[in-house]
Amino acid sequence: MVSARSILDKARKLPEKATLLCLSPISRYVVQAYIEVAKELNTPICFAASLNQVDRDGGYTGWTPKDFKNFVMDIAKKYSISTPIILQLDHGGPWLKDEHIARNYSYEEALNDFLKSLELFIEANFNVIHIDTTVDIGNRDGYADIEIASKRTADLVIYSEEIASRYGVELEYEIGSDRWGYKPVEVVENFISKTVSILKNRGFDVNRLVFGVADVGTKVCPGNKVDPMIVKEFSMLMRRYGLYLKIHSGDYIENPGELPRNSIGGVNIGPMFAHIMYSLVKEVLYEKLGRDRSSELLQELNNFIVGSDKLSKYVGKGLGEVEEYKLGLASRYIWSTTKAKEFIDKISKITGVDIEKLFIKRLTQTVKRYVVELNLHKLYVYQ
Repeated sequence: MVSARSILDKARKLPEKATLLCLSPISRYVVQAYIEVAKELNTPICFAASLNQVDRDGGYTGWTPKDFKNFVMDIAKKYSISTPIILQLDHGGPWLKDEHIARNYSYEEALNDFLKSLELFIEANFNVIHIDTTVDIGNRDGYADIEIASKRTADLVIYSEEIASRYGVELEYEIGSDRWGYKPVEVVENFISKTVSILKNRGFDVNRLVFGVADVGTKVCPGNKVDPMIVKEFSMLMRRYGLYLKIHSGDYIENPGELPRNSIGGVNIGPMFAHIMYSLVKEVLYEKLGRDRSSELLQELNNFIVGSDKLSKYVGKGLGEVEEYKLGLASRYIWSTTKAKEFIDKISKITGVDIEKLFIKRLTQTVKRYVVELNLHKLYVYQ
């Protein structure tokens, strides 16, 4: 069994602590970039896939859980990866897939749909399951009360155990969520303590609760920073219950070195990579072609992004009101589509530049910066 806890326990004992980098697989380019960096710097790998990205219907990447695992393992084999590979379901729970909200599912409908997906992730031998029960569209504010979220979390952990026993799989878990928005430490502790208590009373080995999530004020936008005092406070809270703090929305963080310094277990990053890809395409177009032709091709890409049914939360109804980085973030929904691949091939031919090769190069540079600042490259130096 690949154990996230064993990696984190080791990272905590290093002269310079390390934080696990968990990447959202927004495209195959991100997967390859992370594996290349892991090979070069001898680091563990963690991919945290949401239900919108990877699911029974293929998500926006086109991968089912089994497809995704096979893709990761095939690339890892190609690079002769010997370090641990962790595959995680991120934000697993009712109403955590856009489709659940779009179809106005009841709790029972959203739960039943999620349980079908959950079994496929466990069957595919994902290592870590993030149980997130913080959304509740039946409540006036759209979020579950602490008592309800705690009970639903414990119920889903126990249910996951039942599925895992059928497939001979050992699981570890992440609980809590940043979806609630910022809540004081006392409120988060109330949720963690209740959930841990319920699970203990049901005979569950709470050592397999590895990560606890809290909103520490990070946002997916340029200029993102962590407040050392806030992350330290939440990190200490999680350690009191034997968990490691996991930070979500780690994209664009300007001071990632604060995470290992404050014993943060892991950080999730994803949408930013789509922005990097979008910016690279724009850069190549304006470098290689005239302004009019470049603008025409970029407009074609922008229209494709805006035309996607899932993008209104980023781009509204038109391009005029949209900050460029939001278009870039929203582009994650299209990079795995046939139309996007055809567009990449077209501009590669027009410009004479291998766009896919440049994607990997640019993404690798960004992943490497995070890996180094999170001290992951030092994890296996001290034996």
